[in-house]
Amino acid sequence: MGRRDEDGIDDARADSRGYGDGWDELRRATLRRDGYACTRCGADDRTLQAHHVVPRGAGGPDELENLLTLCRPCHGVIHQSNRSFDDVRDEAPLFPNREAPEAVARMRTPDDQWCSRCGHEFEPSDLVAWNDVPPATESTSVADTEYDHLTLCEPCAGLLLECLPACHLDSLSSNHGLSTAALADRRQEAPVRSSVFASPPVSVRREPRSVRERVIDDTPIRFLTNHRGIRLATGTVALYLAVMIVLTAI
Repeated sequence: MGRRDEDGIDDARADSRGYGDGWDELRRATLRRDGYACTRCGADDRTLQAHHVVPRGAGGPDELENLLTLCRPCHGVIHQSNRSFDDVRDEAPLFPNREAPEAVARMRTPDDQWCSRCGHEFEPSDLVAWNDVPPATESTSVADTEYDHLTLCEPCAGLLLECLPACHLDSLSSNHGLSTAALADRRQEAPVRSSVFASPPVSVRREPRSVRERVIDDTPIRFLTNHRGIRLATGTVALYLAVMIVLTAI
């Protein structure tokens, strides 16, 4: 077997994948430009690799502008389906650095990018992780389930801080500054009801504050208005009926 380099690619594999003699120098130039640190998490004490922003299989060139330095665990975060990273992916931080380039500014797994309470997708800078989540109680259908962490949007995090004694500022983390006051200011933005798929520890209801919230957001009617797909289908049906009424009148 050929020599294995810092990218975990031996010489024979590098040749078979089309990496030429200039690859080693290009990889070194990438690491040098990025200060010999991972552009996702900032680590400078791990094996560093050159990552293609546009994959080579999709036509991405072997050029400095298309390469970013990643440590091996963070490289695994970007390549979720590549099983060769399975042994190190969990070593990557949950959050990317705030200043990480957009191409690699991802949470550790795709599911982490969704709020565990409301079910909406957010950028990492808008998410908070609730660590040391207590197990589900016997009153839930998944008693004794343990959670490494749950991710929350800031409004939902503010609501949990107010409602759940087990959730406190010291148990929250993010890639930006957190304060109880700032999160509390946003708690009223959280949906009245949690998603039907919400994890039991965060299935907390917020008291409605308006007629609309009481009539729609706190009742099953919300499924007809709060889901994008259902709103689109309802609008299409309404438009169809309106057109038929007009044609019938003519």
